[in-house]
Amino acid sequence: MKSEAIILAAGKGTRMKSDLPKVMHEIMGRPLVGWIIEALSPLCDSLNVVTGHGRELVEKYISANFKNVKFSLQPEQNGTGGAVKCAIPNLSSDTELVVICAGDTPLIKTETFVKAAEYFTGSSSDLLIVSTILEDPGHYGRILREPDGSVKGIVEYLDACEKQREIREINSGIYLVKRDFLAEAVQKIKNDNVKGEYYLTDIVEIAKAAGKRVSAYVEEDSLSLSGINDQEQLRAAAEVLKTRKA
Repeated sequence: MKSEAIILAAGKGTRMKSDLPKVMHEIMGRPLVGWIIEALSPLCDSLNVVTGHGRELVEKYISANFKNVKFSLQPEQNGTGGAVKCAIPNLSSDTELVVICAGDTPLIKTETFVKAAEYFTGSSSDLLIVSTILEDPGHYGRILREPDGSVKGIVEYLDACEKQREIREINSGIYLVKRDFLAEAVQKIKNDNVKGEYYLTDIVEIAKAAGKRVSAYVEEDSLSLSGINDQEQLRAAAEVLKTRKA
């Protein structure tokens, strides 16, 4: 099954308190987006990076250091659903599986993608979410499940009720999706939420309504799924990677 990745790297990262695009902040001399590309490359035949803020800098770095990468522009910062929608026309015509992830997760391991892909195939899924369990789930989106344990949907923290906020299984922001379904689903995403953004998480409900099979692969190593939103998290991730290298 030919696979292609969509890496979301268009955000400003205002909490980093820097004009530098968030994905270009470095750990051990390598920008965040470089770590995620390295982790994905063994699994995917090609990579599609969605850029926006500081796109020239991001694209220059990636083009100089990696092969089989193309770029899609997200001109308006209108959410993850909007970002993926911009990338769809740029996917290769023979791509069957699309892996979607954020460009600010430098701790992710190739092993996680491989295991998720195996789970995706073994469960005959149309859509798979990589989730994990946190003691303190904070402001992450929560995984909603049916009484039988199957995935029902994802609710963003701001849109969640108090009971839903007690759920400890969270969405990592990594998805594996059949290409044909993804192309149809992103056209149906609406922005009727607190932020007025197009949430990629809505494709879960769209899939359920269409009778598609939705599953979740629970990654036990929660730390490896951590995203970087501020300088403190950047320093913490650097320590983890230094320990791994040692």
